[in-house]
Amino acid sequence: MPEIELPRPSFNVVLFQPEIPQNTGNIGRSCVALGAKLWIVRPMGFRLDERLVQRAGLDYWQHLDLELVDSWDEMLKRIDLERAWFFTKFATSLHTDVTYQPADWLVFGSESNGLPPSVRTNWPSHCVRLPMTGPVRSLNLSVSVGIGLFEAYRQCTA
Repeated sequence: MPEIELPRPSFNVVLFQPEIPQNTGNIGRSCVALGAKLWIVRPMGFRLDERLVQRAGLDYWQHLDLELVDSWDEMLKRIDLERAWFFTKFATSLHTDVTYQPADWLVFGSESNGLPPSVRTNWPSHCVRLPMTGPVRSLNLSVSVGIGLFEAYRQCTA
């Protein structure tokens, strides 16, 4: 069965103040794989020209549709909030409880602090979480983005 072609970008992945270069490199590679655009909200805990970002992104980084945004307030002016999904461990809905559409916005917080509390307060019906059991408090950011992005892609190409 042929794969369904989604518009470009297929999805928008937003990283709020990422801190670990390897995570961002891996996320960039996943975005290239599915034709998603990566948005990074500054400040970052590293420089994009760091070797660790490039190493994790391999030779795919040059194909990444990437945009840097100086602040969360500036990012909010760019996001279609009706089509935004905020990934947080504090949400009550699972990431599989929503219906994704092409070009949706998948928003993820920093590795150590997650998304700002105001996000959970302002858009509670658009907050989703990944299922976790046991003593684990959180998942690696690149794993979380991969789970969310590939689920959105699966829904839109099924």
